[in-house]
Amino acid sequence: MPRFFDCHVHTCDLSYCCDDGITVSTYAEAVRRSDEVDGVAITNHGFAIYFPPDLAWSWRYMARPEIWDEHREWGNRRLAAHLAEVEEARDQGLCTGIEVELMCDGRLTLDDRFRDRLSVVIGSVHVLPEQFGDQELPPEALLEAWWQHTAQLAAAGIDLLGHPFRWIAGRKGVHLDDEWVRRVVLLAKQQGIGLEINSHQVVDNDVALLRLCVEQGVPLAFGTDAHRREEILDFSYHKALLTRAGMTVDELTLWRPSGC
Repeated sequence: MPRFFDCHVHTCDLSYCCDDGITVSTYAEAVRRSDEVDGVAITNHGFAIYFPPDLAWSWRYMARPEIWDEHREWGNRRLAAHLAEVEEARDQGLCTGIEVELMCDGRLTLDDRFRDRLSVVIGSVHVLPEQFGDQELPPEALLEAWWQHTAQLAAAGIDLLGHPFRWIAGRKGVHLDDEWVRRVVLLAKQQGIGLEINSHQVVDNDVALLRLCVEQGVPLAFGTDAHRREEILDFSYHKALLTRAGMTVDELTLWRPSGC
């Protein structure tokens, strides 16, 4: 098996839902000890970088981006210090990154001045701005709202679409068939971005995603999305998924940041 690159991990200081004690040094040591992983991109949450916990978990900034503007400089100072720490460990297999959302005005939760210092920008759907007005959308309307938001996110300057089906797959009454997976794969191909297979919370559509990405030549990123110690550099899900799909890793176009 070729060596892996983990495109998506978190540390406890800038991801509020991460286990205590998981730091930049934790990943440097894990990479040093690993016999199958070349490196990781540390991709903490934009909402944890730019907001204190109570405001971050309220998601109010999604519908009111001016809240993000008010906290921009506070978050920029935190992000700058974090990136400097990761950059010092680049020769230990670590790369800089961030996981962001798309606010209702079309901006990502990231100050553009940092874009050149980031090896990877992951865009993820954790909540929909449209939902603030109506939490009880019927499944078909919810699917359409998710699709429109995902398409906007894919076009917003990200490198990877993170766990592309996690949020919508968990909505009551929603049936996500392979045609929806194909739509997302073709969207990624059109936008020139990669798609992530994520093992933190798995979905039933991952085999279809794997096969369709190979069919369409869309790069796939493998991410543990580690929030727990036991998840760090654990690619057992990805290897089992390849077995289920009857494929080998050599058939994939594996995405990894340039220069990492």
